[in-house]
Amino acid sequence: KSLRKLYNALFKGSPQKRLHYDLLRSSFVSQAKLKKQEALYRLELKNYANPFFIRNRPSSDYDVLRQVIFEAEYETACTALELNFKSGEPITIIDAGANIGLTSLFLAERFLNSVIYALEPEPENFKMLLKNVENFETIKPLQKALSAEQGKRFDIGKSMRDGADWARTTQESSNGTIQGITLQELLNEGTGFFDILKIDIEGAERFIFDKEVNQDFLDRTRVLVIEIHDEFNIRTTIYKIFQKRGFSILKQKELTIGINTKLIDIES
Repeated sequence: KSLRKLYNALFKGSPQKRLHYDLLRSSFVSQAKLKKQEALYRLELKNYANPFFIRNRPSSDYDVLRQVIFEAEYETACTALELNFKSGEPITIIDAGANIGLTSLFLAERFLNSVIYALEPEPENFKMLLKNVENFETIKPLQKALSAEQGKRFDIGKSMRDGADWARTTQESSNGTIQGITLQELLNEGTGFFDILKIDIEGAERFIFDKEVNQDFLDRTRVLVIEIHDEFNIRTTIYKIFQKRGFSILKQKELTIGINTKLIDIES
């Protein structure tokens, strides 16, 4: 995010012009077509059969595209699953905080035999998610918020950090328009195991990993990848929970990856 601000300061022109320039010079993009009326781009990317859609600036969609697709930030988590586990079929993946669906697309291409539950509560992000995943029957889009307790409802709250599309938060509300869903409910939906559990929910992980909340879902999670938001001083607490449940932990830039060593022992 800081690099983007520096880039904007150094180069003249509007953010929209700079985005267009970035897309044209990208080695990952074979074609970029701007739909001006909708203020979004239709992109054809090398090594991907289906088109991608991102909103024009000031949206943060391009930043997500760069991190998730160009830089492949979830590749380490994928490799951790392949090297440590003999997963059943289909591979069950939770993409909590799916934004516009790019992580789900990356994982769907990476694991062709996967079923992916893509959770995104924010309405405009969810519309883009639906547009991006419409050709993937194995991606299940859910306009729901990840919740620590069953039966909760939520509204969209204040934005985190830079206030962009990728920083939308939720807040619990008895009259909220967004339904919550727990990880236990998601376990019941699928095979009873999470092969990859990805959590990037803009600070709401503090509720999922509260000391008073049941975290038995961890016993049925092979690889967990989470962005911990240090504004809430919860990293130490979360690490202790992971270690108590038998997870080996590694840090990769903004992501924390946990590998369930107890399940490795069982399956070996």
